[in-house]
Parts: sequence; C-alpha cells; structure tokens
Amino acid sequence: MSEGSKNFQQRAAEWLCRHRRSAPCRWLGQLSYLIWRAYENRNFEMASNGEEWLLRQTASVKNLQCAFDIGANVGDWSLACHRHLPDVTIHAFEIAPPVFSELQKKVSGLSKIVLNPVGLSDRSDKIKIFYRETSNYCTTAYEEHLGAAYALPGAESTAPKSLEVPVIRGDDYVREHDVKTIDMMKIDVEGMEERVLRGFEKMFLERRIRLVQFEYNTTNIVSKFLLRDAYEFFGKFGYKVGKLYPNYVEFREYHYRQEDFCGPNMIVVHKDDAELLQLLSPR
Repeated sequence: MSEGSKNFQQRAAEWLCRHRRSAPCRWLGQLSYLIWRAYENRNFEMASNGEEWLLRQTASVKNLQCAFDIGANVGDWSLACHRHLPDVTIHAFEIAPPVFSELQKKVSGLSKIVLNPVGLSDRSDKIKIFYRETSNYCTTAYEEHLGAAYALPGAESTAPKSLEVPVIRGDDYVREHDVKTIDMMKIDVEGMEERVLRGFEKMFLERRIRLVQFEYNTTNIVSKFLLRDAYEFFGKFGYKVGKLYPNYVEFREYHYRQEDFCGPNMIVVHKDDAELLQLLSPR
C-alpha cells in the first residue's frame, strides 16, 4: 500500500470518527457492523451456517461409530447427525429437565440416540443453572448471560429461574459406557465449554476424539474462556482450530482480531488427520 493510500485512509477514518453522530455516519456504521457479522457467518441456522455441510462432508468418512451431542437442547443437531450418519451412535446430553422432556419426545423411537439427563463437566458434581420457562434456547451456568446486556432484540425479559442439576466428568462417562473413540463431538453449553473440554483431557491426550465443534460467541465474554484459551488447550494435544463457514473450515493460527464474539462455531481436528483436514478445508 502506497504512502498516499495510507494517508487517505487515515484522513477518511478521522473524518468519519469526528462526524460519527451524524445520521449518514450512524447509518454507515450500523451497515458496516451488519456486513462484518454476515461476512463472519453470524448465523445460527444449521441448514445454512455450515453445520449440515459439515455432517454431509463427514458422511464420506468410513467407520464412523460415535458422536456426542453435548448441550443437545431439543435434539436438532442429534436428528441432523442421525439423518446424515445413520449408523453412528449418538450420545445426547441435556442438563435442563424441562428441555430434556422435549428432547425425549423429539427423538422418541430412535435407538441410535442415547439420551442422558445430565451435563458434562471437569468433575462429577451438582451445579446451578439458569433458564427462562418461555425459552429453551439458552440454559446457562452464568446468570449474567441472561441479563439485558446480552439480550437479543425482542427476547423475553422476565427474571430467569434456577435449578441444581448433576454433571459428570467426560472421561468418567466414556469409561463407564465403554466408549472407545468419539468421532464427532458437538458442544453447545452456553459458557461451560472449558469445563466440558477439561473433563475429556485423557481422551484428548490419547487422541481418541477425532473432531470437535464448539460454539464461540458472547457467552464467552461472561465465562472468560476466550479463543486464545481454546487454542492453548487444543494445541497442547496437537489439534488444529478453525472457524466453520457455510462450505468450508478455515483452519488458522490464533490472532487477537479473531476475538470478535461473532460466532457461531469453531472446528477442531488433529494436525495429523490428513483425511478430515482435506475434506473440510477450502477447495
């Protein structure tokens, strides 16, 4: 970039900031924000944000046997996984009893989906969770994340309720259920990501988990589990981290600019898993 271009950009930025309260600049700022969110795949619809694409891609991998749906909610991901990978046994975990009841109804009769009315964590214990009766999309261990600062436009504003519920360490669960490997692990636990991951340290150390999909968004502000921490955790076990887009995964080294809390999903694969890395990378 030439010196003249840099000077022009700097002057334009200074002018825009100086006039940011004007209607055109406010409109431009909001438009830029929306464009950036779209560019970075701020999309929670499985059919279009890359989640279904990921399942279609992995369907070509032979001998997949086991998937974990941690934070199954009402079962949308489990059902999509079953549709694309019908021979895979899915262990679905839903910590909130009212939501678990809905999950049971939705996957009723599917023998390949093993239901667990517990959460996963770094130790077996009981924890307090918070939820709203009128909404099942966000059950969290962090009451703050249900506050006004994190509310979606038009979201319910009633006070959340709390429950004390059981959690089990992941390594204990796989030992008790004789799970040898986990081919796909999807984690959507509204802030509990770090504790869930630390519960599987033995599995990661022995490279018995092949692919992880975990959510990264505004909940991470409250839980203080940043992308930097995720990269550090997975890096010590030899795994690569990338971001899921609608038709590829961008595996990349960590940079602070990625801490945008835009979401929705990150993908983790071992650095020596050439098959998955080739399947998921841009073509």
